[in-house]
Amino acid sequence: MEGHLSVPSCKERQGEKPCGIGSLLDIKGDVYSNSQMSTLKKGRFWITPDPYHKDDNIQIGREVKISCQVEAIPSEELMFSWFKNGRPLRSSERMVITQTDPDVSPGTTNLDIIDLKFTDFGTYTCVAALKGGGISDISIDVNISSSTVPPNLTVPQEKSPLVTREGDTIELQCQVTGKPKPIILWSRADKEVPMPDGTMQMESYDGILRIVNVSREMTGTYRCQTSQYNGFNVKPREALVQLIVQCKSLFPFTPSFLQ
Repeated sequence: MEGHLSVPSCKERQGEKPCGIGSLLDIKGDVYSNSQMSTLKKGRFWITPDPYHKDDNIQIGREVKISCQVEAIPSEELMFSWFKNGRPLRSSERMVITQTDPDVSPGTTNLDIIDLKFTDFGTYTCVAALKGGGISDISIDVNISSSTVPPNLTVPQEKSPLVTREGDTIELQCQVTGKPKPIILWSRADKEVPMPDGTMQMESYDGILRIVNVSREMTGTYRCQTSQYNGFNVKPREALVQLIVQCKSLFPFTPSFLQ
């Protein structure tokens, strides 16, 4: 099972594994405290392989760090707890748990596993909660196993360059592998202009950038690259896709790929 976020549907008891596993979500609370809205949102994680080795893979005998980050209001009430396969974890010489300054947002907690052993493989859960309660916790599961591998990014040969007409709906595609699969970030590679949604970067969970009603101004080179979020904290992998938008024709036209 790859890393993911979940929101328990029932209230947990102190010291127990949170109940309920779901899919990726951004959580927003709606409970007011001291005239301020209490929230927990944008829960993310990343895996950092041993920094003293050039190899990005997780290996027995090396260090691996799991980081969990959540935005909280009020930030000083944010607290984290860790579980392994549903059982509470406590900081030790080989399992070192740390947390950033509670006044700094977003809040981050790290679990450093020193001298990774086969028995350390399993599902690690980071739970973010507010001390005052009142809103659902955010639960983040990260699987560490022999199949946990860094990402790889490619563009299918037949998918670039992509030639289309004004007004069409098209999909630019980058294929991402790895476990867990990271978020893919799309941006313009040829010039500093916003993406179709008005932002400088667009996120994709499946590697596909879908553009509705393309225009001639969208002609150019697009960059897809791996994000550290929900994946490995390593040098980003990236690839380029070329889009060519031609003038609208009176004749039927199907998007095609140049050979």
